[in-house]
Amino acid sequence: METSIKSPKPWLREIEVELEPERLAGRVEETLAGYRERAEIPGFRKGKVPLELLRRRVGEALENQVAEELVEQATAEVLEAQGFRLANQPRLTDLEILPTKAVKFRLAVEVFPEFELREYKGLQLRRNEPTGFDEEFEKRLKALQDRCATFKPVDEPVRDGLFVNVDYATLIEGEPAAEPRKNVMLEVGDPMNFPEVNEGLVGAKPGEEREIEAEMPAEASDKSLAGRKVVFRFRVNDVKQKNVPPVDEEFAADIGYEDLDDLRKDLNAAILADRERLVRNDLKNQVFDKLLRDHDFEPPASWVKSNLDLLRREYELPDDEETTARLTQAAERRARFDVLASRIAGEEKIEVTDEEIQAQVRALAERVRKPVEDVAPLLDNPGFRSQLLRDKVMDFIVDKAEVVGGPKAKDE
Repeated sequence: METSIKSPKPWLREIEVELEPERLAGRVEETLAGYRERAEIPGFRKGKVPLELLRRRVGEALENQVAEELVEQATAEVLEAQGFRLANQPRLTDLEILPTKAVKFRLAVEVFPEFELREYKGLQLRRNEPTGFDEEFEKRLKALQDRCATFKPVDEPVRDGLFVNVDYATLIEGEPAAEPRKNVMLEVGDPMNFPEVNEGLVGAKPGEEREIEAEMPAEASDKSLAGRKVVFRFRVNDVKQKNVPPVDEEFAADIGYEDLDDLRKDLNAAILADRERLVRNDLKNQVFDKLLRDHDFEPPASWVKSNLDLLRREYELPDDEETTARLTQAAERRARFDVLASRIAGEEKIEVTDEEIQAQVRALAERVRKPVEDVAPLLDNPGFRSQLLRDKVMDFIVDKAEVVGGPKAKDE
């Protein structure tokens, strides 16, 4: 067996292998002899079929089959001899049987790039405490009030602060630009509305129809609408006043708390838990950035692609050239950290178990509100396993870091 190896990339080995003609011929003859013992062909007794007849009947197909078996065997021999640390399964790029009956094939083998592993334990990290606790408390309390709010019809024209129930159509140049919407509740004056809509609905009464022209923003998600003039054709069904319950003992009891103090304690605990997660994620981001600064190498292409797929799925983005170009740098950084995480995991004997993967798949299904079967393919996705390993390694590094308190982050 003759081999030649090229390394066009630090993570890629292109291997060309040529097997001696005798290996193919010898295996073919052995296999033919085995067929002969079992072959039943009219006119010949079992086990007495001439080899030349068998060779004419199945020779070419058998030769191809044997060649594939030899390639599989030779690939294992080459990889063992080279001692590669594989980053992915080898890929057969070419296979041919030469006129001499030598078998020639090529392999593309992704390997872990070689680099010096810098220190990752005892990193200096800064704990950045979020600010604005009181504002967050008031925000969550208001959200609870809004959930319990009631809407009472009022006999007065629309003004800022009132809510309208409307049906509306969206038109561009007189043609429908979207499906008509019915029974939509809008707060007049809400900054999330088009300014023209807020202004145009003021003074309207139930049963009245109004056409309001507005300009779509240049950054609209639908590029075909960006910057264009649209006409909203509204029909006002009802005008309502929103009544928000006061924060008192009755309010606390209505939403399931023993008293107002119990409600405040629960909100405080939830905010503190969420902030602790924010702090932890910030520490992980510091680890991510620091280790990538300390280790500069090119990750395997298949790992970059796996991270691209995960990013698309994570943010529900389309699989097109524009999205790929936008996500590639982030995918490369993630892939590079995955290589680092794999290396550190090997040093520290950190593993991801099948049970942990199953638990994460169930949690993901619950989070995205989909059946477990819809996300079950992640069980066999190497990119998903790498993501979980990355998280475990990140937790390990943060737990081993020297974390010092830093100045509070300024509110935006």
